[in-house]
Amino acid sequence: MQNNLTTKEPLMPQVFEEDEKWEVRTQDKTYMLTGKQAEVLKTATSQGLRGLIWFKDFAISIPHITSVEKTTRSQKEIDLKREEFLRPFSKVDPTLEAML
Repeated sequence: MQNNLTTKEPLMPQVFEEDEKWEVRTQDKTYMLTGKQAEVLKTATSQGLRGLIWFKDFAISIPHITSVEKTTRSQKEIDLKREEFLRPFSKVDPTLEAML
């Protein structure tokens, strides 16, 4: 008998932005969704719905979804990542700054 306990990581709430692009694959087709459309799909699947999700020009059958993946980040997320990356470089040593 194992004494190891399996711990679950807390679920991260997903924030959907309008300018994101999501790829939804079913058994025979791939759909490109906006962030808001992906949010509708997530809400429906979280509620346990098992039918079709209707959008303007197409419908996706929930039982046939094989994967959902974000393919394009929102501009807001890109800007935040850029700020995080540049933060360590923003504190320039005054003596070095004087040399520039």
